[in-house]
Amino acid sequence: MLLYKLVFLVVLVKVAHSDEITHQDATLSSFSNELDLWMRTGIETQEFRRLIAMLSFPRDLRRVDWRSLTGERSANICVICQSALNAVINIYRNGTSVDEIRSKGIKFCVLLNIETEEVCNGTITLNLPTILHIIDARPDLTGSTICGILLESDSCPLNDTRFEWSVDINRDPPKLIDADEVDETLNIIQITDIHYDPNYEPYGKSQCDQPICCRKGQNSTNTSDKVAGYWGDYNYCDSPWHAVVDLLDHIRDTHRNISYVYFTGDIVDHGVWETSIEGNVEILNRSYGYIHDTFRNVPVYPILGNHEPHPVNQFAPIDVTNDEINAKWLYSMMADLWINFGWLPESTRSTILSGGYYTVSPKRGFRIIALNNNVCYIYNWWLWYQPEDPDGQLRWLEKTLWQAEKDSEFVHILAHVPAGNECQKTWRREYLKIVNRYAHIIQAQFNGHTHNDELLLYYDDDTRINNVAWNGGSATAFTNLNPNYKLYTVHSTNYMVTDFETWMYNLSLANENATQRPLWYKSYSFKAEYDIPHLSYNSLSDWFLRLKNDDDLLNRYYRNFFKLAEPSLKRECDSKCKRTYACRIIASLKDEATRCIAEKY
Repeated sequence: MLLYKLVFLVVLVKVAHSDEITHQDATLSSFSNELDLWMRTGIETQEFRRLIAMLSFPRDLRRVDWRSLTGERSANICVICQSALNAVINIYRNGTSVDEIRSKGIKFCVLLNIETEEVCNGTITLNLPTILHIIDARPDLTGSTICGILLESDSCPLNDTRFEWSVDINRDPPKLIDADEVDETLNIIQITDIHYDPNYEPYGKSQCDQPICCRKGQNSTNTSDKVAGYWGDYNYCDSPWHAVVDLLDHIRDTHRNISYVYFTGDIVDHGVWETSIEGNVEILNRSYGYIHDTFRNVPVYPILGNHEPHPVNQFAPIDVTNDEINAKWLYSMMADLWINFGWLPESTRSTILSGGYYTVSPKRGFRIIALNNNVCYIYNWWLWYQPEDPDGQLRWLEKTLWQAEKDSEFVHILAHVPAGNECQKTWRREYLKIVNRYAHIIQAQFNGHTHNDELLLYYDDDTRINNVAWNGGSATAFTNLNPNYKLYTVHSTNYMVTDFETWMYNLSLANENATQRPLWYKSYSFKAEYDIPHLSYNSLSDWFLRLKNDDDLLNRYYRNFFKLAEPSLKRECDSKCKRTYACRIIASLKDEATRCIAEKY
């Protein structure tokens, strides 16, 4: 969200939340004109200063969810977004120097109180080379296209024919696979979103005016009573190294019969304004090295998170040869690590180097497909450059699934970003179509990214559940969550998930007893917690129907969604509010989630 602000998309949030200011077209037009004048000439008129003062960003709204705005608010922020971005594009194309654009961007960011000068400076400096490279390569790029990708709303539609693409999908009738009836199961551990912060400082400052806190140097006098916990902190803080070690050691010592470990991405911290290739390399090497040393002979299947590249979120297409802005260093590093650790065969190197994805068959009749679907993330600026199936990954996925069907293989898909509204709309649509076609062999999907304990139920064209994606939660407490991991029980011949357990610890209790290791415990098993006989699609359909209409069940899901973390649960949220968390479970081409929210509770 920080980067989105820094390309001037949230300057209207104060207006959108103020009862004293109305959203008049005249105000928006005036802002657009004044901004364009200031960008071109540097002149700060009295009207410019007035608007800046009016629109300056309150600290308590810096982390507001801008995509939740609706109606007039959504329309107004779209106007501001398009005006600001068109101004930047125009002055660059008319010859304004990179240094001047950078300077103006930093000043504008500070004037509006979007972030501190340090954060504004770092984030704009890191991202500007990528953005300007794309503007150079795409002379038809407009603010309207960019805002349509980032806002994706009725008020701010994406009207760009380059985003009207599709993937060819095999139209043969699905080939069903017979599975032996046996009682044997596999135990699969899912770890996700570690977010190890090498700068974490126990008893440092846990509240700050930067995107991530609890870091060395943020409070030299340490006079605040908001101090960072030893094992982590509920505020905007990531994981200290000793907490990462404890997580992995606990899993190794507690679960003796682990079949596989799925690691679904995000090792690097949230210090997005000061990342570097060298810093990310150090974090990745240390973390993956300890994962390897911990599990030794247990196969680990990892994928990339959106925080692994530098700058954050940026996965350049493979044809971008400029090493200062592409992700080839990351793909090369991951190929070497994952293969040299013995987790993956040499045959996976080519696709990892081509886009960070791979496929492998651990045993006959079973295939794992590991995607780098961070390319579809709306904050990946390279979507503006290559909107159509970046790096051909979806076409590769369809061909891989077709071959798996032909070879009578069941499939698990690992992908960091859930196929919800944070993936670009066209990419998401085509992915859902592929899942619908091969749902009979895709026995489970595993996601991370959101940090919450949740799931996605996929619906076919007849609005019946035909697939499910389980979210692993997060090992980090960022934000207002307890750290967790998951243990799945999986049928050994058809590879369906038969149950899972969420394991966690209470962070407050852990920090009260800092000299002792955290008390990990099984929070719940899905079947027992929700009183369902099995995890078949029919059973999950019945469960979801109950969830929408049973307050007790909804309350339990809501508490588990936030992993029983008191800072999250103390927020006011009535039944209507909680229902939105239930409705986000839906993944459907027919936008059933919107209808779910609109239904009368």
